[in-house]
Amino acid sequence: HISMRALACCLLVSGTFALRGITPAGLVTRRGAIVAVGASALAPQIRAVRAAPAPSGGGGGAKVGAKSRGLSDDQMCKRLLVDIVENRFMVTGQLSEDLYADTALFQDEIDTYDLPSYVRGTGMLFDGAKSDFKLVGDLEFKGQTIRYRFDEILSFKIPLGPRSRVSGVVELVRGEDGLITKYREFWDQSVPATLVDLFLDGVGVKAAAFPAAN
Repeated sequence: HISMRALACCLLVSGTFALRGITPAGLVTRRGAIVAVGASALAPQIRAVRAAPAPSGGGGGAKVGAKSRGLSDDQMCKRLLVDIVENRFMVTGQLSEDLYADTALFQDEIDTYDLPSYVRGTGMLFDGAKSDFKLVGDLEFKGQTIRYRFDEILSFKIPLGPRSRVSGVVELVRGEDGLITKYREFWDQSVPATLVDLFLDGVGVKAAAFPAAN
């Protein structure tokens, strides 16, 4: 979990602004003043949780069994939609391990993780029941690459239960046997901005939310 030291660091910055007469509304327009502190305090803690190895003898929570090699695009699409939409694996860590190579790597804008670490870390870091997830559009298959767009509100299992919105594109790469060998997230938001939004939500300044529908 993110340490109390990291949270205290963020709260100290908030208190400093208050002493200087900066209102909560002013915090929103002064993101530059807390980006560096928020990012330096929170990012290493988030990375540590996501990259933590699974306990010895454990599979990290992913389903273990024979690998589903040689799936057609249609078959892979149906399987992935269950994980993405029904299981909401990006906020719960509940994915089908048989679709991935044992050596598959998962990369977001913060770090790179192996399969057991991604599954275990996602479940430890995010509160799936309080997180929201949207698949935007359809899955796109082109050669060995699968892409889809997502929009999510992540609820973190840390003090104050802060939430932060992240949107972007996921790119999956399949090997010659059809198994997924690489998972890569491309965020629309920068890492510092995402961490600042997390902090602002946690202290009640600006609630994380999806954009208003047009």
